Amino acid sequence: MSWTYYWAAGGHGAQPLYNQFQHGGCAVGCGAVAWAILFAWGDRQAETGNAYWAGRWGLYRRDGGRGANDIAPLSMTEGVRTVIRELRGQIGTFCAFGSGATFPWNMPGARSYLSGRTYTRLDAHWNSVGWHEGRLREYARNSIRDRRTPAVIGTGWLNHYPVAYGYAWQRRTIRRCFIFCWTEEVYDRWFYVNQGWGGSGNGWVEAGTWFAGEIRP
Repeated sequence: MSWTYYWAAGGHGAQPLYNQFQHGGCAVGCGAVAWAILFAWGDRQAETGNAYWAGRWGLYRRDGGRGANDIAPLSMTEGVRTVIRELRGQIGTFCAFGSGATFPWNMPGARSYLSGRTYTRLDAHWNSVGWHEGRLREYARNSIRDRRTPAVIGTGWLNHYPVAYGYAWQRRTIRRCFIFCWTEEVYDRWFYVNQGWGGSGNGWVEAGTWFAGEIRP
């Protein structure tokens, strides 16, 4: 069977290539970086003609603060670091063996960043013990497919938050045999992710997820 693909607006070229840095004795954390990437993507869409995001400027402001409007950069700047540090505090990231860890139930704290800057809305859904759920995959898939907007997902066992901006699926018929033989349909599903490593490691990952974070204008 052939694959079906969906992409967030702008595809690869619209993705901010942010990464982690040291803060308070450990890595700043992938959760804060993921939200910063998603907010910067939305800011750039509002500024560059995406009708769905028109009017939602202010997601990024001058030097990462709360002052004059500015366009979010695609690469790391001191303003982006300011945004990430603010988000880190709002989502309760803590140091764990040199890494910045964030519990999924604290990720909605990123709403505090939006307050006073923009009317953009944030929704988050998760499984508290890291189990992958179809409903969580579908939240992220629907964001990409229906609104052409990336989504934050959770990969591994509660250990990483990348930003998914592509989705692909196919349906296959396979034959199984045990005493007798039969056929059944199976689905292959993948997300294309921005890992938040400055562009390194971006690519396809299996579409199981225990977290889905979305924004809407």
